[in-house]
Amino acid sequence: MQQLFIGDLSLSDGIIESVMLSESSARVEYRLWDGTRAILRFGGVLGARDRNSAGQEVESLETDDVPLLQIAPRDPFVTELLEERKEGRAADLARFAFIGSWTMKPILEIYAEEVEAQRI
Repeated sequence: MQQLFIGDLSLSDGIIESVMLSESSARVEYRLWDGTRAILRFGGVLGARDRNSAGQEVESLETDDVPLLQIAPRDPFVTELLEERKEGRAADLARFAFIGSWTMKPILEIYAEEVEAQRI
C-alpha cells in the first residue's frame, strides 16, 4: 500500500538525511518538504536494503505485510530474513519502502514490526 503520511508527517518531497541501523532497530533522520525535520524509529527490525538513500528525495512510502510463511519465495533476501527470525516472535512483519522521486523505485527498504515518527 502506498502512503504519503506516517502519522501527521507528510513524506512526499522529503529527503532522507541519514540512516542508522542497529541489531533490531533502525533510525531514519528525515527532512520534510517544509524544511522541518523528523525522526522515524523502526522496531523489531530484521533487515534493511539501502541503495545510497541518504540525500535522496522521497516520493512516498510503500508498506506491505510480509507473510511469515512464503509458499513460493520470490525474494531470496526476504526468505533468508524469515529463516533467521527468532522463534516465538508473533508480531506481524512489514516492509517499509521509501520510493525515490527520480527513479520511482525503492531507495530504502526496512523490514520491521513497527514504526513511529516524531517531528523534531
